Amino acid sequence: MYKPEYKTGDRVVIKPWALMEEQYGLNIPGNISIKATFTLEMEKCLKDTDRVIKLGEKLQDTLFVGTGHLEHFNISSEMILGYAFEYGDEIEVSDTGKEWYLKVFSSYNPMEQNFPVRVGKRIDSTCTAGWKYARPVQEKIIVRFFNGRGEDITESISEETKRKLLIDN
Repeated sequence: MYKPEYKTGDRVVIKPWALMEEQYGLNIPGNISIKATFTLEMEKCLKDTDRVIKLGEKLQDTLFVGTGHLEHFNISSEMILGYAFEYGDEIEVSDTGKEWYLKVFSSYNPMEQNFPVRVGKRIDSTCTAGWKYARPVQEKIIVRFFNGRGEDITESISEETKRKLLIDN
């Protein structure tokens, strides 16, 4: 299963209360039961907003300091619906997290858990398809290899593959 690796400075959309309640349930005081509890006070701070925040300092693997509307709260990955995009942005989408396709962002439908990302064929198009995952367009890295005969083999790899190569070596 694909899990985005959010980092400080990423713009993200916070899930609606109803979706988090359905996914994680409520604790005794009536807040969402997750790593960094999502409180009624946090929900009030997001009322009448687009629910978009920029992630602040990374505290732990999946825990960040909030900014903007949630600047006095900690944000855990369970609260995040996905990266924040503007209508018409070019994004990469996938249903598996393995094969990615370049599309144009239309909207999120957060209550459609299986396919929450809506895309269009062109900026002026209506939404045509739902996808499970979305991420910003990944930078392609060119890597040069030389085979045993000294021949140059040039490949294009993703940032994700580059990170894996660096970790393994």
